[in-house]
Amino acid sequence: MLTAKQENFIELLAEGTSQSSAYRGAYDTQNMSDKTVWEEASRLRRHPKVSTRILELEKEKAARRRLQAVSREERVLNELERIAFGDGHVSGKLKAMELLGKHIGFFNPKKVPEVERTSKDLLTEIQGRIGSILK
Repeated sequence: MLTAKQENFIELLAEGTSQSSAYRGAYDTQNMSDKTVWEEASRLRRHPKVSTRILELEKEKAARRRLQAVSREERVLNELERIAFGDGHVSGKLKAMELLGKHIGFFNPKKVPEVERTSKDLLTEIQGRIGSILK
């Protein structure tokens, strides 16, 4: 279980406050030098329970960012579909359809596997084709 001061320190860090500033915001540091504040903040940051909670908050923050990115992408795609299939200028509809097509991979060039052949193989194939034409 974390103390209220430890929780406050963690919350300040999560908001983007520097380690020393977070320590000053959570603890009474009036009689401490900057060096001592930094050392104590570093020590607190390494505390097993504190560091575990910080990692948990960072994971939650990353998950929220991923969710927001997916939500933004969905909104953009919905708007493009509205433009592409709604009433409006043809140029706008075409551009929206192009962007939607690119998003779903319609316009990616097909990859043709490269086959390495020797000059002898090519000569044999050419002779075979010429032979079939002359028959």
